[in-house]
Amino acid sequence: MGVVLSLDLGTTTFKAALCDDSGRLLARSSLPADSGMEFDAGDACDRALRVVAALVRDGGVPPREILAVAVASQRATVVPVGADGAASAPAMSWQDARAGDAAAEPAATLGAEHYRRVTGLPPSFLWSVSKILRFRRERPEAFARTGRFVLLHDWVLHALGVEGFVTDVANASLTGLLDVARADWSDEILDAVRLTRDRLSRVVASGTRVGSLSAVAAGATGLEAGTPLVAGGGDQQCAALGLGVVDPGRAALCLGTAAVVSCPVERPPEAPRGGFFCTVHVAPGRWVLEGIHNAFGASLRWAAAALGLPGVEALEELAAAGASGGVRFVPHLAGAGSPEMDAGARAAFVGLGLEHDRRTLARAVFEGVALETRRILESLGAGVPVDRLVVSGGASRGALLIRLLADLTGRTLELCEEPDVTLVGAALLAWTGIGRFGDAREAALARAADVGAIVAPALDAGARDRLYAGYAGSVGGLRSAAAGAAGRVGSS
Repeated sequence: MGVVLSLDLGTTTFKAALCDDSGRLLARSSLPADSGMEFDAGDACDRALRVVAALVRDGGVPPREILAVAVASQRATVVPVGADGAASAPAMSWQDARAGDAAAEPAATLGAEHYRRVTGLPPSFLWSVSKILRFRRERPEAFARTGRFVLLHDWVLHALGVEGFVTDVANASLTGLLDVARADWSDEILDAVRLTRDRLSRVVASGTRVGSLSAVAAGATGLEAGTPLVAGGGDQQCAALGLGVVDPGRAALCLGTAAVVSCPVERPPEAPRGGFFCTVHVAPGRWVLEGIHNAFGASLRWAAAALGLPGVEALEELAAAGASGGVRFVPHLAGAGSPEMDAGARAAFVGLGLEHDRRTLARAVFEGVALETRRILESLGAGVPVDRLVVSGGASRGALLIRLLADLTGRTLELCEEPDVTLVGAALLAWTGIGRFGDAREAALARAADVGAIVAPALDAGARDRLYAGYAGSVGGLRSAAAGAAGRVGSS
């Protein structure tokens, strides 16, 4: 019956897996990625080929039974490519905040609200366009010898054998250059930033067969030449697909250093609210409203270290033994994510007194990250109902954390036991690309990663709402105080 191979080009790790048509991962391999602000694009290709080769060598499946390859990747990372097809400069990571001032250029030309309506994105250093504009401004000679700007997904697919450069629409929706409703490059935005289509990859739907494995890539990986290559998607959209989150009402909640909430919608909003952004889903006819909690797991690790504990498990034991006692923790240790997207926001404990101890602080931190998750969900608005959260990620294992997330958000949680749901999603796209499923939505509903425990809210709704009102008041008070302090400094 055969298997497919999925590849996940993450920020810290490159992973590959073999997956059967039930969505079950049979074998895996991984290598550390270069997670710098800039990195060698050729080395990234070499790592991708090596992680595939290790999987083919050790995965226990003959190469002839590996029927297709699909790629998921970190989003918005850009590779400048010269006329000879080689990288003309280092790849520029999505994390690189040095492009912050360039982020305002498209919005300044078109107006911030219009830019948001077209792209689904607020102006930000995160998007590919900001990297390209900074590159043009600071490295004009390198820009002149660069024929194309492609995404990491496109770059690795090209190395595997795709002719030219092809991107999937889900990844393209994080460039800041895509008309998100039309799912194609926006000529209006390209004109505003003085770029042309021929300097970008060709856009196709996720799950589209785009080529065949070359003889060179076959020699490097051990796969058979001619193996179908399939356009994948961005890591978060592939994770949502792997979790079966393709229809409104259920959202994916991926818990890690940050937390990302991904809510499928049937049409893009005219303008996403606040610090939310709208991307194209890898499932056809769906878009995703995404919100980010900048320091979810990071807050837990910070608190453990600050309290002299060996790790988050010890912090959870301490928190379980106490009560917050009216103390609230606002977890803006890395600024505020959605809905404000305020890099200058700061974290705080509110309501501390002499009667409080380490148990109080630990409990307040756990409650704070859960209440901040509710604040993100509430900020989506009535038009984006979320009844259930499908939870994945490395920070999703603690019983207290899961209980607080259910109780304080008021949502039922479905806990996914599979740690590599991005690989599952990419594999479902590979199966779609070779015709095993009619489309990616059908694949996800039939074969998504199994959900384990289901955790319903147990806290009284009135108590939950009182806790949330107090937390939201603390956030508002801190923001008002910060704005007032900034005003006093500015007038002095």
